[in-house]
This record gives sequence, structure tokens and C-alpha cells, in this order.
Amino acid sequence: MAHSSRRTPVLIGALVGACLMLVSACATRDERQVVSGEAVSAYSDPFTVAGLPVSDGPNGLRDDAADTALDIRGGDDGEIDDLMGAALADLETYWKQAFEPAFKTSFKTGLSFVSWDAESPQSRSVLFCNEPTFGQVNAAFCPTRDEIGWDRGVLMPALADAFGPMAPVTVIAHEYGHYIQMIGGFDKDTSPIVSEQQADCLSGNFIRWIAEGNGEFLQINTGDGLNTAVAALISARDSRRGRSDHGTAFERALAFEKGFRSGPATCAAITELTIDDLRDQMPPRFDNAGAIDTSPFTEAGLESVVQSVEAFFDLPDTARPSVLTDRIEQPCSGTSDQQAALPVAFCPDTNTVSMDPDELALIATNGTSGPSALPSFIGGDFSAYSLVASRYSLATQRARGQVLDQPVTAARAACFTGRWARSTADSGTFTLRGGDLDELVSGLLVSGAVASDVAGRSLPSGFSRIAAFSAGYFGDEKGCARYDP
Repeated sequence: MAHSSRRTPVLIGALVGACLMLVSACATRDERQVVSGEAVSAYSDPFTVAGLPVSDGPNGLRDDAADTALDIRGGDDGEIDDLMGAALADLETYWKQAFEPAFKTSFKTGLSFVSWDAESPQSRSVLFCNEPTFGQVNAAFCPTRDEIGWDRGVLMPALADAFGPMAPVTVIAHEYGHYIQMIGGFDKDTSPIVSEQQADCLSGNFIRWIAEGNGEFLQINTGDGLNTAVAALISARDSRRGRSDHGTAFERALAFEKGFRSGPATCAAITELTIDDLRDQMPPRFDNAGAIDTSPFTEAGLESVVQSVEAFFDLPDTARPSVLTDRIEQPCSGTSDQQAALPVAFCPDTNTVSMDPDELALIATNGTSGPSALPSFIGGDFSAYSLVASRYSLATQRARGQVLDQPVTAARAACFTGRWARSTADSGTFTLRGGDLDELVSGLLVSGAVASDVAGRSLPSGFSRIAAFSAGYFGDEKGCARYDP
């Protein structure tokens, strides 16, 4: 997926699970109108995604989509090539409209497209970027030949199986973004991380256009469809120093979100300076050995997180909740099935935060490791620890007299968790590591438990969950005030 004629294969390895269990957006517009509770600003409406209503519905090819008749060298006219043809046709339509207003120069067509099966015998290998494609599990843009190519045999089917049909589309939109950089006058001498972040952002521009219903061939909903598009991108995060420099999962999600919320010119404004500024606000990405910096879940770590959370929220004795670290408090009146399924719970009746350490340990190990994997879920210790902070934040909301069973409750929980996470850089009790934010953003996309209300009901959009956490992490208490009436 690099902007280069030298294509390092993206090895699939073991994909965790055949599909993601994502929380779909089930509320209709009419249902949202009758929900009572606290008002919230339109900017932070938990039922919108960057101004679009959270929607449920089909993803991928439209039922009424015609044949694109796109010339794909080496193609087999199968499902993947049909999907790629549809994506490329819609991409050209979008950029014909968006390119000149953004970059003040004319859009140039003339790309050619190549498809191959990485598992085909070497004798049947086609050339891409003037190199044989035998064994190339990859998708790429070749700037020397104006070609975009993809492996229809291994990579794209694996992405579609793990994340749904819009995953391959998002990847090819990223590659098309490299073409846009080339013809749009982007700095050709910039570093790989800038180029890749810009391409993630440009892919977000296109997916926004599809989400608005403009695609002739493609469609995506803003619930699970958008969640899986982002999840596909972050599955190819940098796992070791110098391995690829596409960015961490958190960085890739933020770049895509920037493109989804803003126009293409915003993507061109991504520079080393803006990336360095972002990284200055995050923990170092890699440990001394060059690996993504993580830490195992331990009971001692859990105790330090509890101490850190208690110190950060600093509630008066009359409002400070009791904390049970060895079991879930039972019974708690009004407990829902969603709440009962969580390994950490807040019971407002007794003002108690309780947790099951064994279940938390399972969350912390439910992931994949190694540079050859494209994980559908990036698990780790912070997957568990962030949930503790989120449930403790409900006690803070209780102390403020705020509602605990509304979507705005869930948004505040994620936002307060972001504030706490940022504070750990100076607390000394518990400190974020480089991989923690990747685990957090993956959890927000997959389950959303950190962004859930007291009953365990998550915000319907992974985008909204990430936005709420980011508002707290990159802001301050005023950043979370957007979720107040």
C-alpha cells in the first residue's frame, strides 16, 4: 500500500475471526426524535457522523449498479474485480468533481489497472509496475507507470471476509489518493508518513462522498459500514519502527476522520510539522527494541489504574464510589443484558464500580501479534484499563447530577476517558504506552464499551466514539463540555 514502485508484500497471516462483531446503528430518525434526556449541541450530536445521520443499511455494490466495463489487465471478471471496477469508476467520478476546486488545476485521467492472483503459478504471473506479481500479496499505486494494482486472490478477499466489502474499497481509495498526490502538486520529497497520512485522509474524502449517497456503483452506511472501513485501515498499522510508516492505528483513524469531515485541501495541509505536533501529544510509539510499545495486563497494573483514575477525577468523599476489583457487584437494580456482559460495571444505586479481573484479562489478550497479521481487533492491557476509567467516569456524572442512561452519557464517558488518558503523562501512577491508543481506537470501533452509558449501550457510530475520546484527549474539560446541555 506504499506510494512506490517497490512493493513490500502485505502478509495476511492469521486474521482474527471471519467478521467483526460491530454495533450497528439501529435507531431510525423517527426513533431519535422521541428520545428524551439532555440536549446536546448539533456538532456533538451522538446520532450524527460529521453532520450525516447515523444510518443502517447495505454496504458495497448497489443492487442496481451497471457493469462499469472498466479495462482491468489480468482480471478474471470475478467478485473482487467487479468491486474494484465499481470503486475505481466512482473514484474517477468523485475526483473529477472535487479535484480542481481543491487543487486549482485540472484533473487528469489516464490510469491503467492491473489485477492478479498472488497464489497463481509463476507462469501465469502478470506484470505490475514492470515487475512480476507472483506471490505479491499487496495493493499499490505505481507512479512510474500510472498504474493501480491489487491482489484479487489473497489480500482483497481476506479484507472483504474480515471487514466487509467496503474494506477493499477503502484500501483502493488510499492507493488512488497517491495518484491524486502526484497530479495535485503535493510535495514529492515529503517523508513516507506524510504521504501515507495524506492518502488516508484522501480516502476519507471519497468515503464521505459515498456515504452521502453520491456513488453510482457503491454505497456505505455510517454505522457498521463506516466502522469497518476505518477498521480495515488500522489493521495495517505500523507494528515496528521502520517497517512501513503508514502510522499507528490511532494516527490512521484520525487521518481518515480528517478527510471524512473536511475537504481534500485539508489533506494536502498534512505535513511533518502537523504530524510531529500530533505525536508530541502522544506517548512514544515504539520501545527501545523498535517494537510497538505495550504492556501485559496484571493485577498490579489494574490497581495502579484504579489509583490513577481516583486521583484524576478527585471526587469528594461523599461522591467517591466504592471500587471492587475482585468481582462484579450483584445485584444492581436495573442491570441490562449489555451491562451484565461487561467486565466492569457502575451501579448508581450503591455508587460502586466493580470489575471481574479474569474477564478483563481476556479482553487484554484478545488480539493478534506480529507484523504478519491484519487483526480485526487490536487487544491489549489498555483495552481493559480504559474500560475501568470509563465506568468510573459514570460516578463523576452521577456526582454532577447528569443523566446516566442516554447517548450523551456514553459520549461523556468516552470524553472523560480521553482526558484521563492524556493526564497519565504527568501522573506517575500509570503511564500510557505507544500501543495503548491503538488498542483504544480498535475497541471503540469493534465494541464501543468505553463509549457506553450505565446500561452498557454504546454510541451507534464508531466515528462518534473516537470523536468523543479525542475531544477529551486533545482538549481539556472544555472539550467535554460540548456534551453538556
